[in-house]
Amino acid sequence: MSREALNAFVHALEHSASLRRKLHGCSNDAEIVSLARRLDFALDRFDLIEDDQVSNMETWFSRSALGIRTHNSTD
Repeated sequence: MSREALNAFVHALEHSASLRRKLHGCSNDAEIVSLARRLDFALDRFDLIEDDQVSNMETWFSRSALGIRTHNSTD
């Protein structure tokens, strides 16, 4: 039920072809969450939504003028 759990699940996917095949068989978020839970990853649908939102915000911030800092900037 956290971004860490989602990261751990993604890490497992990156290292397991059979797990990736199982994921490929999922047709929606509920099936992905069910797969993760069967494998003891504490994941829920909100984690998938939240991760997408956080990733979008991080991408926006890194591309915006607000995200630009000079090497010697102190503020």
